[in-house]
Amino acid sequence: MKTAKITFVLMAFLFTASFSFSQSVEGRLAIKGFTNGKTIKQNTPVALFKAFKDGVYSINFNFKSNDLGPEGIVLFDMKTTVKHNGKIISETSRGGWPWIPGDMFVPIEAFDAIPAWQKHAEKGLPVSIPGKYEIILQFVPSKGQKVKGSISPATMQFTIE
Repeated sequence: MKTAKITFVLMAFLFTASFSFSQSVEGRLAIKGFTNGKTIKQNTPVALFKAFKDGVYSINFNFKSNDLGPEGIVLFDMKTTVKHNGKIISETSRGGWPWIPGDMFVPIEAFDAIPAWQKHAEKGLPVSIPGKYEIILQFVPSKGQKVKGSISPATMQFTIE
């Protein structure tokens, strides 16, 4: 019985200690220059890509952490979901991207939004498929790290007529 109590106390201590030594992150992604729900002028994936490159829209990432350890970085998986008329047409994830805390610019190429939309649009050439689109961009702490917390995703909702 004493052995069971000691084992229980040690396990509780180790469990608590693992949480106290984990990093805590919080932050958000934002798409500047974009108003959700609007009809965009860029009705092709290439035109939307060019608008990001020309600075019409930009993706900004901000996060902070309570303890970064010796490397000073957090690894994130960059997840992209693209929907057309409410139906998911693409879900992708790129794992293990290193980021340091603070304010950062994120290029559109970091996500798979443009390639996913392009593959969908190719089915309806010569013009993009009309309808309502939603692109969800997410930074999720990579597995295997002792990181808790989350980053608020960025969403683009627009209509192609």
